[in-house]
Amino acid sequence: MRVACIAVLLVIFMASVSFAAKDPCLKCHEDKTPGVVEYWRASAHFSAGITCVRCHGADEKASHSRKAVVGAQACGTCHKGEFEEHRASKHSIGTKTGQGCTRNLPDSREKMRTCDHCHEKGTSTPIVNTECAMFLAQSPEMQRQGCSSCHSVEQRCDACHTRHGTDTVFAGLARTCGVCHMGPDHAQLEMWESSMHGALYSSGQVEGAPTCVTCHMAGTHNVSRGIALGRPAYQKDTERAAMVDICARCHTRKMAERSLADADAIEEQSRVFVDEARQIVEDLWREGLLEPSPSEREPHPLFGQSLVVGPHMLYEGLSSIEAKYFRIKMFHYMSAFKGAFHQNPDYSHWFGNAPLKLALSEIKSDAEALRKLSALQGRIDNISRAGFGNYGGEEGTVDKLKGDLRQLRERLLNKEITEKEYRSEKKRLLDSMGL
Repeated sequence: MRVACIAVLLVIFMASVSFAAKDPCLKCHEDKTPGVVEYWRASAHFSAGITCVRCHGADEKASHSRKAVVGAQACGTCHKGEFEEHRASKHSIGTKTGQGCTRNLPDSREKMRTCDHCHEKGTSTPIVNTECAMFLAQSPEMQRQGCSSCHSVEQRCDACHTRHGTDTVFAGLARTCGVCHMGPDHAQLEMWESSMHGALYSSGQVEGAPTCVTCHMAGTHNVSRGIALGRPAYQKDTERAAMVDICARCHTRKMAERSLADADAIEEQSRVFVDEARQIVEDLWREGLLEPSPSEREPHPLFGQSLVVGPHMLYEGLSSIEAKYFRIKMFHYMSAFKGAFHQNPDYSHWFGNAPLKLALSEIKSDAEALRKLSALQGRIDNISRAGFGNYGGEEGTVDKLKGDLRQLRERLLNKEITEKEYRSEKKRLLDSMGL
């Protein structure tokens, strides 16, 4: 037994010596980053003789300056099938969310050497209509940590697999997916964890209880298989059938079809409310009632000082009503239908449907109040032009009345006073001028 152990240790030692001879990185990194080296030595890559140079290249200067970053294509030289499946998925458009509209930024030229980074090969057709204005509006630090950390997944197998290990169990954990797929705009992790699927899995008593990988990576690295929403018409039936096949491993096909159809309907119904809220915002803008107006804000990175309520809408410097609309379309709408697709009734209703409708009610009420205030200001302006001097004493002016009314309205919108208190104080101010 002792002889056998010595033999094993000798083999490991000789392998290490062999690796060190071939790989100029090891001598330094065993001292500076020993944890990384040990992690690699425990991996399948070490067993297969994959050295640092094999992935990182031999240009030490380029590696240390991060000009030679190991991307998904490097992994694809060996893992060809997985790489092609990954490129066919929505994960493959992640980096374009950040870079698609940033081609003129100083550090973008180096990253985007070919046309087919953004366009279908041999054409001018964009691979995806990117939503990158929010990225452009952030500080460089937030771009790196709050945006690109997730949206660079196209070029990063290590986003799921870790950098120097090859443990596939880690890549299949729901918590790994949840590093990016969580939060108010796409709370898939929270939805799954608090669904019956998540409850079964966490109990540890149900073999084969479904996780993210079960439904979205069944035998493939294409995480978009089975997702019909947002697909061209000719793909929808194929993708829906693929998802029903997955569901049918545990449920009847009829139950699966009915549940997914319900989620489709919830998405369509929720979108009607989003569109209604958007129309109100656009109408108020045309009427000049948004404060601050787009012309009074910092310029939009793509459209200057125009109203933007579509995919490129920002969350900086908005009016109160626009901020509510942003939450409707980015948070509540998403929770309503994604909660349904992930079998979570509470997320679909109380995190999605209910706050969506409540926010729409607030937007309608605020819009009506803004229009009434605008009409009242018009009457005051007419009185001012007709020569009716002051109100409330010699130091009071019509401009002061306008300011008081506007401030009163803001207090109501911010819920500092009740509707009854607002009406009472408004009447007092107007009575003081005989209006």
